[in-house]
Amino acid sequence: MLYKKAILGLAKRIFKITSSEGCVPLEFNGPAGLYIHIPFCADNCGFCPYNKIIYDRDLAARYPDAVEMEFQLQKLRSFESLYIGGGTPSLDLELLETVLSRLRESISGEIALELHPADATPGNLDRIKHMGVNFVSVGIQSFEDNTLRSMDRKRQDSEISKKAMREVMNCGFDFVDVDLIFDFQLNREKTLADFQTAMDYAPGQISVYPMMRFTGTSYSGTRHNPRLELEILEALKNKAAESGYTRDTLWTFRKKEATHRYSSVSREFFLGLGTSASSFNGREFRTNTFSLGEYFASLEMGRLPAKRVISMKRLTASLYYSFWSLYGGSLDLAKTDRLFGRYNTGLKTILAFAVLFGYLKQKDNRLVPTDKGFSELHEIEEGLTYEFIDRIWSELREDASRDSQSASSSAK
Repeated sequence: MLYKKAILGLAKRIFKITSSEGCVPLEFNGPAGLYIHIPFCADNCGFCPYNKIIYDRDLAARYPDAVEMEFQLQKLRSFESLYIGGGTPSLDLELLETVLSRLRESISGEIALELHPADATPGNLDRIKHMGVNFVSVGIQSFEDNTLRSMDRKRQDSEISKKAMREVMNCGFDFVDVDLIFDFQLNREKTLADFQTAMDYAPGQISVYPMMRFTGTSYSGTRHNPRLELEILEALKNKAAESGYTRDTLWTFRKKEATHRYSSVSREFFLGLGTSASSFNGREFRTNTFSLGEYFASLEMGRLPAKRVISMKRLTASLYYSFWSLYGGSLDLAKTDRLFGRYNTGLKTILAFAVLFGYLKQKDNRLVPTDKGFSELHEIEEGLTYEFIDRIWSELREDASRDSQSASSSAK
């Protein structure tokens, strides 16, 4: 607990969020992943904190050109992976196909897509595969109707969930992830039942997240119960081991024989395109505007649409990098030295204390979390998420709301 408080206190002192206008293109010193955010949704699910816009055909038709303009304003032209999220990126396959046709040649690794269960029809899945998508993450959230209703999940019930899994697993994707969310009540039996149902379909990975209480969602203002969340995660770890799965990262469980990983969150370095997309190049974390109108206008003026930035010195950047590497299950010490300097004594001191207190252990030239360390990482992650990500998103959501109101007033 003291270590968690120390890390969160340090983060509050050294991570400073600033507003930004007219950012320059990001420079990358090594391989990076690409993320594209497609914000359009058929409905507004109450639990979802991500930037989303009710689908409009005309706005959707303009979006691929804007994404391509943003891509052209950046310098990096090749990426080791592409992850596409939303919103509901599987909602408009014409939009998706147009975006992929323009950027697919820049990708050397997996092309991964978040998939709403209602969109997982045989025809849609065949079309998605033909576009070059080979990794999918199915947003099941739950196989249980009451839980789905409590989340305010739209376009989905238990039968749609199960049918989607049958269709996806029969389609021959290279890798399938299933996303589940702890129900709001943190009901252990329901969570374990959802997890068992997911394992029965034998996907490569199952990601199980606690319900996040972001500002602007149905659960804003309610409180976490980290102790119970960790108890459930421990029960999931034990259940996974019985069925040939192992805990791979803080919240993910992977088939023991799987050679891939669906890793949209724990990428090392990444460039984000689209409204609300974030980027990290090892020195700067930036997030784009949430306003679709401002996104279009900025790019039409030849200006990158970033609105919030955390500029990082070496210690700050190395802490950010190390945290997400450990969240992903392992920190390569030699690589960290190459990226941030062998004599980064501040980082080395923090890691040494983590080893001393039993949160990390060394394997060859890597640090990996112990069970105690995974518990501490869980609480640190929630603290950092609310202190920085929720704050950035809340500010940008308010800016977008004002932008929308201003546009509406001007149109009258």
